[in-house]
Amino acid sequence: MADRKFTHAEIEQQALEEYHNVAGKVVLISEVECYDEDDDSVTVTCDPPAIARIDVISKIDGSNVLHWMDSEWLDPYLDVTILEPHPAFADVRPSWTFGTCRSSTGEVEAASFVLAGPELQERYRNAPGLDHERVGGCAPLEALAL
Repeated sequence: MADRKFTHAEIEQQALEEYHNVAGKVVLISEVECYDEDDDSVTVTCDPPAIARIDVISKIDGSNVLHWMDSEWLDPYLDVTILEPHPAFADVRPSWTFGTCRSSTGEVEAASFVLAGPELQERYRNAPGLDHERVGGCAPLEALAL
């Protein structure tokens, strides 16, 4: 835990920097917030990670990148597009993931994704996202080997 308090402005600046570093980029994601057949929210764990893109958004506000869970924790919501089928999504519709969550006390909970390497960035640069009928299949194993 840090020795000093961080202001909301400092924390929001860190969240904005992270978002701008990943927006439009391919990521390997291990946890995705989804909706089930009843439109209930469910958290899905992807092992191995799923190949996705962090969506570019037109308006950054308190409903996404600058989402404060309470007066202490900023919990960024980042919309994602799934780029390869993954069995973890068999009965759900992927929607978003958390960015790095930060507290005014200095605590940090890492995002559940990492930037994919240059090979995957290039391979999926212009790849369309999968529709909800195709997203739950099996990903080609060679894609994750890069």
